[in-house]
Amino acid sequence: MQVLIVTGVSHDTCPVEIREKFAFTENHIPPDGYGPNGEVLWLSTCNRTEMYSVSGGAGAAAAVFARSLGVPTDFAAQYTYVLEGVAAANHLFRLASGLESLVVGEDEILGQIRRALAKAQADGSTGPTLARMFQDALAAGKRVRSETEINRYPASVSAAAASIVRDRCGMGSLEDSSVLVIGAGDVGRAVTRCLKGMNTRNLAVANRTYARAEDLAKTTGAEVLKWPPRPEFLAEYDAVISCTSAPGFVVTRDMVEATVRGMAPGKSIQLMDIAVPRDIDPTVGSIPGVHLSNIDDARSVVDDSVNKRSKYVEPAEQIIREQLDGFTEWMAARSVSDSIRVMRERADLIRLGELDWVMPKLPALSQGEREVIEQFSARLVNKLLHAPTLRLKETGNGGNSRSMSELVLHVFDMEEDDTSHGNGVRAEAGRHLCSFCTQDDKIEG
Repeated sequence: MQVLIVTGVSHDTCPVEIREKFAFTENHIPPDGYGPNGEVLWLSTCNRTEMYSVSGGAGAAAAVFARSLGVPTDFAAQYTYVLEGVAAANHLFRLASGLESLVVGEDEILGQIRRALAKAQADGSTGPTLARMFQDALAAGKRVRSETEINRYPASVSAAAASIVRDRCGMGSLEDSSVLVIGAGDVGRAVTRCLKGMNTRNLAVANRTYARAEDLAKTTGAEVLKWPPRPEFLAEYDAVISCTSAPGFVVTRDMVEATVRGMAPGKSIQLMDIAVPRDIDPTVGSIPGVHLSNIDDARSVVDDSVNKRSKYVEPAEQIIREQLDGFTEWMAARSVSDSIRVMRERADLIRLGELDWVMPKLPALSQGEREVIEQFSARLVNKLLHAPTLRLKETGNGGNSRSMSELVLHVFDMEEDDTSHGNGVRAEAGRHLCSFCTQDDKIEG
């Protein structure tokens, strides 16, 4: 039976040094491991790595999640969460609305979810269930931001990084400071815009693709540095914020040691690493004159903004409930349709089994008479299934959470593996047709 599942790790389950072991880039999506019959969508941000799937079950999903990322299963199990069905959908809706973010109400997650959906659709790895769920989640996120003020206070990861640098430069302002941003992706652009808004005196950006850095410089007035960053460049800045998607360290210990040797006596440098995997070798924090922060340090900086945003959480959750109700109703209707199809396929199997039994006993029948009997059997099955079909639809419309598959088996009183033609099916058919026919209810055509 196919189940809607989300499997992942996040800032709630492990620190950055663990999360980076699960990270991947948009250009290197992990293999899904399910083949053509499953739906899979991967989402990776600075604070989480998640696999959304419509597949066989939670155990299988957790195994595929770890295997696809190249992480030992036992290690992954210590940090991985698995949510199924409505709980999985509710998690995504809350995520899109900013309620599951490190910084409540942050806006960056909406763009990340939108791109993850577009990537999965382009790759053909998703299907109707995940597409509908992600579209509804994006709608919920937009409503929360337009109908509440949850994102009024600047508390995104990007803003938090800029605030950390500003506060730790010791002046409460960046108007007399110089800052280098390494990376011109979504986070790099957001950080650079925040720094510009703080009136940073000297702002520079470096990116592996020079043209992207130039585009960012045009809108922010930043200077563009050539790639890769060199120690003599780093030594010119009061702070460096790194946020690339590189798989290894962009700023190594050797680079930072050379940077410190090139700095003026008594000067220090602020390094802020908001990349996952990390861009800056974490051992540089032990070098005199170097102050290193990472993405997890944002928690203490944004407490005030989170407190201000907390009063908008309940209105946001009400919007999420409304959007989630619409998705679960769609899922129920889809499940009912699948269940009706399964029920009719099983009934037709029984009908064919009965025809296989009766036809050899009537060898004198003409071709026309055989066709009449076959038509009669089809009409009889349709009439017998009319009432069960209506009951299934009513159950789905009523929001009953009982498994449609279990309900079909209950209606037919059959074991799940009873699918073969022949005497076994004929005996089951006879027993069930008798039970239908003994009812007093009039069956309408």
